[in-house]
Amino acid sequence: MTRAGWRLALAAFLLYAASGGGRIVGSDEVTMLELSRAMLHGRIDVPEGATLRGLGGRDYSKNAAGQAVLALPLTALGEGASRLAPEARRDLISRAIVSFFNAAITGILLGAFYSAARALGAGAGSAFAGALLLGFTTPLWVYAKSFMAEPLEGLGLFLTLTGAARARLGQSSGARLTALGIVVAVCSKLSVLPLAIACLAPLVGAPRAAWRWPLLGLAIAHALHGAYDLARFGTPFETGYGAQATASAYTTPLIVGLYGLLVSSGKGVLWFAPALGLVPAGYAAMRRVPLPNAGVVTAGASAPSGGARTAARGADPGALRAARAGAAFGAAFAFGVALVLYGRFQHWAGDGSFGPRYLVPVLPLLFLFVVFAIDGQAARARRVAAWLLGLLGLIVTLGGVAIYFGAEMREVGDYPYRLPLDHPHFMESSHFNPRFSPILGHWSMLGRNLALHLRGEGPRLGSALRFAGVGNQDGALAAPDTSAGAAADSRLGVGASDQRELLHALDFWWAYASYAGLPFAPLALAALTLLVAGLAAMRGAWRAARFDP
Repeated sequence: MTRAGWRLALAAFLLYAASGGGRIVGSDEVTMLELSRAMLHGRIDVPEGATLRGLGGRDYSKNAAGQAVLALPLTALGEGASRLAPEARRDLISRAIVSFFNAAITGILLGAFYSAARALGAGAGSAFAGALLLGFTTPLWVYAKSFMAEPLEGLGLFLTLTGAARARLGQSSGARLTALGIVVAVCSKLSVLPLAIACLAPLVGAPRAAWRWPLLGLAIAHALHGAYDLARFGTPFETGYGAQATASAYTTPLIVGLYGLLVSSGKGVLWFAPALGLVPAGYAAMRRVPLPNAGVVTAGASAPSGGARTAARGADPGALRAARAGAAFGAAFAFGVALVLYGRFQHWAGDGSFGPRYLVPVLPLLFLFVVFAIDGQAARARRVAAWLLGLLGLIVTLGGVAIYFGAEMREVGDYPYRLPLDHPHFMESSHFNPRFSPILGHWSMLGRNLALHLRGEGPRLGSALRFAGVGNQDGALAAPDTSAGAAADSRLGVGASDQRELLHALDFWWAYASYAGLPFAPLALAALTLLVAGLAAMRGAWRAARFDP
């Protein structure tokens, strides 16, 4: 990454940390954390949850192990720090520390996004604006608060695509970056393999040598998966998904899945990331021939178009054209594969989640189009449109950032589930009826909960020790209740009283800690410090971008 890219990554991490939830509560999240904990002790079996029975009659995570491996340093830190606290607080502290994993991953993703857009010839302002739109006006911000795998998948796919484009530009590190991206993406979730292959499109027509590293990356990813599956199930052909890895799980009519993923009121990506409306213009811009006659651009001077800037740095316009066209085709191809793959899946909506969960990993690819739609002097009107769409996206996203989606599901009655996940009428109103859109539901809860807090009537939890360390099987928010008569789940310690209290919560770590009885003033000061540091770092990143070579 460039210097400005690293500064942007740091700024984004600080802002994500300030707005973090400090919680790991969903079924997949809890199981992934348990896998990372088990790996610290040389095991891979986990407590029963989002699991599949395997060797020795033990339970194993259904998901790939990549995220658990990369989270090991934070897991070790969390386990170590928790030993300094009373036993009842240890789970809270450990989970709170690990919950910031995706804040770091998403920050790195935004830094890589900016740097890659610059390498493909975009101007500093356009690349920086595109990174901000991606990071703060889409569901990516919500998933940066989670311990789900989507941000890591997105980082892997983005490195695969842009590494291939850099290799096509003749950069020696591009092919190695592609290999790294493939390993990260596929080891985070095996089902993104077709998307990773689509992201190799920029290498079509490249010399045979450019394919060596990507093919090695594919081989390594498959070998790691095979070894992991063999250790869990005694065969490299059981992926952990069971029946979901077979054709029997792809029963949704494609037209229903496409409508749901693209424009439905509950999951349509165009509602949750409105700036994607600029994708067609950006696709056309990326495929234009770069201008070969550019002068040197000095600091403070008016910048020519992206192609001109790259030509000024000595890049071959023909190579740039091939790289940008390949990146455009690869991003569009990967998006199409994702729509077909997940549009036919029984659980196409990825519940419980905020927005189109399965499309979150392809958002960084699509936002490359947004960058080039607003790049250059001819894009002035589109820049105005981008900021208006970005403002709309920010409003939508803030609802998901401030109110945990599991709480919204419980509030409106979507959880506990009334129908099986594969039932054709499962969550039909929330998915397709605008009156019951989760976007409106989140903002309705946010308005009510803010009013309660302003009146000093925020939640008070029955357990002041472990509330942020638990969840339920499907991601709906839950918390333990040790008050008299509470019926708590034996594995998760879920109590009905605290569940009702947390329907009135704001989804921030400093808010949860205050609900548990910790003094609010130092918590607010810590959050404010992170926020101010993040804004200062963002200003420094922009200043660095203005002089980024």
